[in-house]
Amino acid sequence: MSGRYERKKAKRPLGGKKTALIILAVVLVLIVAVLIAGIVYYNVMLNKINIVEVPKIEYTTPATETTGPAEETTQPETTEATTVATTEPHVASSADYLNILIVGQAARDGEEERFADTAILCSINTYTKKLTMISLLRDSLVRPPDYKGHYFGRIKLTTVYHLGSLYGDGVAGSMELMNLTLYSNFGIEVDYNFEIDFEAFVKVVNMIDGIDIELTEAEANYLNADGKVWQEVEPGINWLDGDTALAYARMRKAEGDSESDIKRTSRQRMFMEAVLTKLKGKSLSDLQALANEVLPMITTSMSKSEITEYLVTLLPMLPEMTFEDGGNCPANSWGDMVDIYGDGMYHSVLRFDETETKKTMRAITEGEEP
Repeated sequence: MSGRYERKKAKRPLGGKKTALIILAVVLVLIVAVLIAGIVYYNVMLNKINIVEVPKIEYTTPATETTGPAEETTQPETTEATTVATTEPHVASSADYLNILIVGQAARDGEEERFADTAILCSINTYTKKLTMISLLRDSLVRPPDYKGHYFGRIKLTTVYHLGSLYGDGVAGSMELMNLTLYSNFGIEVDYNFEIDFEAFVKVVNMIDGIDIELTEAEANYLNADGKVWQEVEPGINWLDGDTALAYARMRKAEGDSESDIKRTSRQRMFMEAVLTKLKGKSLSDLQALANEVLPMITTSMSKSEITEYLVTLLPMLPEMTFEDGGNCPANSWGDMVDIYGDGMYHSVLRFDETETKKTMRAITEGEEP
């Protein structure tokens, strides 16, 4: 106070304002510096992600057929009884949904085969704040569209990912052909793709201090057999580290499974929900440390600007977000043995009703009436 008073006595009336402006300027500079540091850090984190450019698919929905004359559209006369404002209920539309395909693949650096070992569609309803997880059955017998001059006939869904990489532009080709195939066979419109290798799954689970999973007796026996995992597990709730959790998620030959992908995909959704539930309780610093380790193991078709946009949209929803098990796609399927490659070798596949599958999937992922 004495300094300001002496300046006034010296008849420098603008000194106080100048001092205030200097303080304000310093504060603003500090704020800008913090923001810039945050932006720089954010950009550093984004640069860790492998981003590939995947051509956008122009999805088209068949027009609704009309079987009778058009309805009258004349508005009723306005009266005092009809001028009361009403709130129309929200009508679900495709604009509410964000469909993200997550593929887990086991190929290591230098390996040419790039099969979709695990494929889960995360359909987020941004209006209801609900995330529905749907497992795509790898043995589904699908017919991919012609791709870059190649015709494939009917093949297993898991092989589509490999062929896209083989005849397209690596991972981007895998994602593109997978998206085209899911739309033409299941009616699914994928907005963005994420590929993650299995090492990342292990790191995520370890960095969130493991997950709790309930095991059946058959599952526990399978994991304990032949040294598949280092920790002994038993029927009931078990704490699993990363390696054990991965073995659980990939298991498909426990007693009663009949080598079926149905049981395995159910386990994978339980695994994903356990991880997401654990992440909801983590601090920002924990999430930053996790991202720093895992982001280099992720490849996505989402651009940096799109990542930023969806972070701003989705992060505030996370505390209120609910999870729903969307089951498998196709939902109704049956096993068959097919000579896929015409070499006399028969392979186990899953056949399905394409029309019914498309109705079901579009109801879940686009809000359409089944």
